[in-house]
Amino acid sequence: MLIRKKTTINSPLSSKDLFCNMSGGTAFRVIETYKSIRTSLMFTLSGGKDNAILVTSAEPNSGKSVTSANLSLSLSQTGAKVLLIDCDMRNPSQQKIFTQENTQGLSNVLGGMSKFEDVVKRGVQENLDLLSAGPTPPNPSELLGSDNMRELLDLVKSQYDFVFLDCPPVELVSDTSSLLLIAPQAIVIARQNHAVYDEVIHTVDAIKAVGGKILGAILTDVREADKSYTYAAGAYSHYGRYGYGRYSRYGRRYGGYYGYGYGYGYGYGYGYGNTPKKAEHSEQKDGQEKNKN
Repeated sequence: MLIRKKTTINSPLSSKDLFCNMSGGTAFRVIETYKSIRTSLMFTLSGGKDNAILVTSAEPNSGKSVTSANLSLSLSQTGAKVLLIDCDMRNPSQQKIFTQENTQGLSNVLGGMSKFEDVVKRGVQENLDLLSAGPTPPNPSELLGSDNMRELLDLVKSQYDFVFLDCPPVELVSDTSSLLLIAPQAIVIARQNHAVYDEVIHTVDAIKAVGGKILGAILTDVREADKSYTYAAGAYSHYGRYGYGRYSRYGRRYGGYYGYGYGYGYGYGYGYGNTPKKAEHSEQKDGQEKNKN
């Protein structure tokens, strides 16, 4: 499933990035897109016992924190009780998006200095609570893979319908790999014209290597000449169709343009509109062979 949006990723994060704070046609189209993602995610998780979802990326500045916040908000609007945990203790963002202080948070809980009940921020939006990252500790990776983190997740998964974990990029630090041993369900965020094909594939392999399960992926910052939806507000340019597949081959067509990636179950599909030359050559070769047949 693909979110297509204009370049806002490098701008400072703030509450304006939440779709509930947008106005007019912009908010409508963004909300509808997140509703579609929400439906697919709920279908993917139906029947499962694990309600914790890890959100990560291959590289920084992919839009994962904004996407984590809006996914959490979208689920909370169904009446479900949702907790968003900022696990990016080296570069926290959620306190900026929700305009909250960050003097205490996850690092305090994992370090044994505070209890979850004392530092969680209740009701940052209706049905949505936030556990910010807290002060940056000297050992984030060790804390995220610790027994204290396991105990925290066991606690919150019993109290909430959904728990979203905003995590650092897999390729950047080892923090997310440590957490995947405890919370294996992951969504990968990739930004068009920014994500490198080989790095994304390496991220997928790294997640699977530690027993992680990829629920799907969301492609951000997609811009194409053929825009099916446009509107003047300008925060989000348009949305394409959604691609579904089961272990699809590289080079499969998603969302009306050629891309490379996987589709898992009925969740989401990868798509990369600006692939490296090597990947483009591979796709052209596949097309030539298909025409011969």
